[in-house]
Amino acid sequence: MELSIKEIIDLIYKRLKLILLLTFIGAGVLFTINKYVRKPIYTASVQLYVNPNDGSSTAGLNELNYAQKVVATYINLLRTNTFYSRVLEETGLDYTEQQLRAMTNIQTVNNTEIFQISVYSNDASDSYQLVEAMQYIAPQLISNIKDNAKISVVDPVVFPEQPSGPNIILNTVLGAMSGFFLAIILSFLWELINVKVKSKEELIKRYDIPILGVIPNFDGMISNKQRLLQKLPLVKKTRANYQLYQMTDQKSNFIITEAYKSLRTNLLYAIRKKSCKKILINSPTPEEGKSTTCTNIAVAIAQTGARVLLIDCDIRRGRLHRVFNLKSTPGLTNILGGMKTENEVIQYTSYDNLNVITSGSVAPNPTELLASFHMEELIKNLEKNYDYIILDSAPVNLVSDALSLAKLVDGVLVVVRENTTTYPNIDTALDKYELIEGRVLGFVLNGASLMQGSNSKSKYYYYHNKDD
Repeated sequence: MELSIKEIIDLIYKRLKLILLLTFIGAGVLFTINKYVRKPIYTASVQLYVNPNDGSSTAGLNELNYAQKVVATYINLLRTNTFYSRVLEETGLDYTEQQLRAMTNIQTVNNTEIFQISVYSNDASDSYQLVEAMQYIAPQLISNIKDNAKISVVDPVVFPEQPSGPNIILNTVLGAMSGFFLAIILSFLWELINVKVKSKEELIKRYDIPILGVIPNFDGMISNKQRLLQKLPLVKKTRANYQLYQMTDQKSNFIITEAYKSLRTNLLYAIRKKSCKKILINSPTPEEGKSTTCTNIAVAIAQTGARVLLIDCDIRRGRLHRVFNLKSTPGLTNILGGMKTENEVIQYTSYDNLNVITSGSVAPNPTELLASFHMEELIKNLEKNYDYIILDSAPVNLVSDALSLAKLVDGVLVVVRENTTTYPNIDTALDKYELIEGRVLGFVLNGASLMQGSNSKSKYYYYHNKDD
């Protein structure tokens, strides 16, 4: 997955709560462990100097190189069980040789003739006693093996008054950084495995299909406090609160109206013909807002003075009659079954120029009815009296009803919902329409975040409605 700098910044902003949460958790965990769980560590050290003057062994080597080789040899001599055994015997402390080896660090100082022995323990006295013994035993052990060895103490051991670790501040910062990078990694991994539609830009980039409408999500326009106050039945709202809620509703209504007007304009340009324009509005899966889109686009077109007929072809779960407060029967299934005529099933709405044919009675064979010759003839007869016929049908990935209807219309409007519809479901739907050579006019993106294009509408609303 290739991401631009802007997309990376947007992703970090999108997951900012997770990033901050894991950063604080990482810092808090490391702080607690280092402050209250881990025991303090006390370090005692001694520095020893190796005299490299050995005339019998310096041929072909300069003095510094020889001294470094001698120091490395002496360090290896001190890393033996013999050395640790003598130290424990001298101090009488209750440690094993393996434990003492793990507690001891022996290394050269800046590649010089000096090497340092350090011991780390949770007891300052133990660290001091062990290093004090090593300071005495190390020169003896080396001299016993190499007679002419010359080892002298440069910096003698000092009792450690203060603990050398853990470094609470440093470890807390490291914990915060670990939490931060973990959150970043999880965010990118989630983006990789999350196949839901995330934004208008991503949808455009993925498909060579125009987006005719972006309908914003209004959940974010009301604060959590306002939502809570609205749900409390016994709260007495002040006039200011009432005006705030009223203003929010007006702003929501204005933006959603403008969004559907924009969709209407784009849809009119997408279908350029003088005769009746027939449009199927569908979605890949349920709960993506196709019926809401059908209703609002039908109302928006009717407001231009065009004669509009809205047909509820979702005869399994028809719901358009509820929106307009109409009877569900008689409807489409009744006319296709030959029980009613066109005039008997067409119902008027409270909107001028907008009529509705509801789903009708429950039918045992909905797919066969919609794919029948009667359905084709019905559309041909109805288009004589209307400028637009808009069809709502069951999701195409669930049943094949929409595929039968796609052959009867001028184009299909595919409704998807941000953070709900998945790309595999969109791919499947588009493949089905392509297989029957159905014409996809474009997408309608429902539930879009307010950052996607609605800010300009909000500003327009503000300036358009401000008091003079």
